Amino acid sequence: MPFLSIHTLSGDPDELLQRKQEYMDPVVRQIAPEYGAIKSITARQAEGLITINLWESAEGAQAFTQRPEVQQAQARSGLPRPATFERYTEVYIEEYQQKP
Repeated sequence: MPFLSIHTLSGDPDELLQRKQEYMDPVVRQIAPEYGAIKSITARQAEGLITINLWESAEGAQAFTQRPEVQQAQARSGLPRPATFERYTEVYIEEYQQKP
């Protein structure tokens, strides 16, 4: 069953995004698909970032976070722990195609 996580980070949104893009994104792009990552969306907020992640399963998402490379990237990034973290296991996906 798909798994959705939503978390926010508090701080300067530009600085947080720069750290995420420099340290986390390369590792996530390389490793997350092996664990069922489907999509990740990040947006600036007035006082931080919000990130929405969609996974094939909660187990895959959890296993991904346990990878040493992911933990090392998190430590190097200096990103704070999420201010909020929500998890949803009953997820229904509706996809829309844009007209050409």
